[in-house]
Amino acid sequence: MDHFITSVVSTTYRCRKVELSYSTMNIRPIYFYANSTAAKDFMPSDKLQEAFYRTLAQFPWFAGYYKQSRKGGLNVVVDRNSLNLPEYRESQSDKHFREIQSAKFNPTTLPGDIFSVGHIPCPDKETRKIKLVSIHIVRLKDNSGIVIAASFNHGVADGTSAVLFLNRWAEETRALVSGEKVADASFCFGVDTLMEHLPTERSPLGETARAVLSKKSRLGDFIMWLSPNKRGKLLNHLARKAPTRGHLFRIPRAKLDEFHNKVLECLPPESRLSTNDVLSAAFNKVHEQAAADVAKGNRGWIAKLTGRANAISGEHCMVVACDLRGRLGMAELNFIGNPISGEYVVTPMDQAHSPITMESIAAVAAQVRSLVSSLTPPYIGQLIEMTESDDVYTADIIAASMGYKLVSVTTNMVSRNMYRTDFGNGVQTMVTIHPDFGPGTFVILQSPPPSTDVLVNISVQSPVMERILKNGFWMDMAEVIY
Repeated sequence: MDHFITSVVSTTYRCRKVELSYSTMNIRPIYFYANSTAAKDFMPSDKLQEAFYRTLAQFPWFAGYYKQSRKGGLNVVVDRNSLNLPEYRESQSDKHFREIQSAKFNPTTLPGDIFSVGHIPCPDKETRKIKLVSIHIVRLKDNSGIVIAASFNHGVADGTSAVLFLNRWAEETRALVSGEKVADASFCFGVDTLMEHLPTERSPLGETARAVLSKKSRLGDFIMWLSPNKRGKLLNHLARKAPTRGHLFRIPRAKLDEFHNKVLECLPPESRLSTNDVLSAAFNKVHEQAAADVAKGNRGWIAKLTGRANAISGEHCMVVACDLRGRLGMAELNFIGNPISGEYVVTPMDQAHSPITMESIAAVAAQVRSLVSSLTPPYIGQLIEMTESDDVYTADIIAASMGYKLVSVTTNMVSRNMYRTDFGNGVQTMVTIHPDFGPGTFVILQSPPPSTDVLVNISVQSPVMERILKNGFWMDMAEVIY
């Protein structure tokens, strides 16, 4: 740790306004490692810890704290005299790796305190600051393996950023174990770097994006007016009132390919759809139908009042998260943060009671493909310029999802670097996320190689999940892992 502290230079990093809304959630990956060779020095504690702080020296803004401006801006302040150090701890479990593997890596088989933070960040009890990174290493019984439970505040890291950090930590550990010098690498942070990669050209936003981003919300104003600590406490309180439930599903490659082809048959020849397009569209229809079924069963006066209040648009808004690194020429830059955008698919809720068909899925998938294809550098420049302007407040971005009867969020965390996190005893056996990723979320993950099946984590309110598990269309394609 001394090496890290002496290397810190006090700096203030400016974030995007949208990152203030992202800061209300944590990304919580879980890495499982098997000691398949029964090595006595399996992932040694001292090397892991020393390498962690060597890595942190290259990612200083993970030791910063949030400072919010009155206009809804967000900064990460790295003060060498008042560092907000990540939580780093190690514990011993009486579970054997075999037990966890036989339970299909279900996080509920792990110690109850595997995560000290939930999906909504709250201030640390001792420092009264929101930790931007937390790491918990769990050593399994008889030195049979290790579980690394990490948490990254989404305001400073997307899924790709988390993978970059964990992989660099692994490289530093291998270098310490072997005594060899680690290869040089550089990382960059903050909105200024992102703005430097925007083109000078601009192209207009689509009608749907303009409509969504023009919404206002007094509740959104209030939530964003609160300090990060008070906002976290409020959102945690609200989340306890409507708990979410998450499940991990597997979609066999053969079934996915068959489904993909059937959807394409409903579109004009030469149409192209990605796996992300068709799976996002499938979740759109399944989530919509499940939520409508739950609403149908709630006819009390409270539900009627709520329904009347929410009848602002009577629509379902699906937010499709898109990584902008490749589109802006930043793929090799090792940018840490959120170079992402959310594209919006808005559909009427009254179609939720219709049967799910390949045609209805194809219609949504085609919208997703059109939106993703429109993400040219000039369009991205216009989008970021607009959301960063003085005319747009962070609450306006929050309001984008508050005027709809239903909101879904889809994100793809598949990465070619996911299963390359080798700390010196081999890559991970399994990577997953905490099942509770936040309400209305659909996260695409990858199966451990060499499998080409697709994993999907769905997190929704408990009554809605009950309907999803009974949805014939979804359950014919996907199987529950846990």
